[in-house]
Amino acid sequence: MQVYDYSGVLVSKSSPNPVLTTTKRTVYLDSGDRDRTFYPTNGSYTLYLPRVYERVVSISIKSAEFPVITEAKTLTSTGVTGSTLPSTTLYFLLEIDGLNRSDETAISGDRSALTDSVFGKFQIYDSTLSVIYTESSGQSIVQRYLPPVGRIDRLKISTRLHTQPRGDTIFWPREYGLALEIETMENSFDNFSSMETRLR
Repeated sequence: MQVYDYSGVLVSKSSPNPVLTTTKRTVYLDSGDRDRTFYPTNGSYTLYLPRVYERVVSISIKSAEFPVITEAKTLTSTGVTGSTLPSTTLYFLLEIDGLNRSDETAISGDRSALTDSVFGKFQIYDSTLSVIYTESSGQSIVQRYLPPVGRIDRLKISTRLHTQPRGDTIFWPREYGLALEIETMENSFDNFSSMETRLR
């Protein structure tokens, strides 16, 4: 071990530790890019991604733009369209099938709470305005995966209220957009910790 005298203090160089590198890419999603033949509304639909993302370690929502919440309507799993949402709606939830890592309690004191049922929650501050989300305007929406997700080439996205039965959704006549940051693990290493440290 090499030891150095630094102003009367013995120090030694630490050993570099190889750490797998990751790459972050932003992908912009538009609900209007869905196949309308199979998904007539933007309440639940699948989008194909511009590339295959492999070894995904995290996905975060960087920004989102939704129309006014009172324009949204409910849609049951059997295809029955309900009325528009009231102005008293406080928030709505977004799901990405297979990638949800947030849990939620069940309504009416039901003990069968829902696990891995939510990807993100969007607060409604003014029901007369479009719902705009950024990382500075609301709580951070980040889902991490360990072990990493092998590959992702499409996303099934749904929007709903917490109080709706499973399978029901909400949708807007107008489209909305999301910006996702996808972090993937690469097959390369970086060396860290090359600073001198106090000898122990």
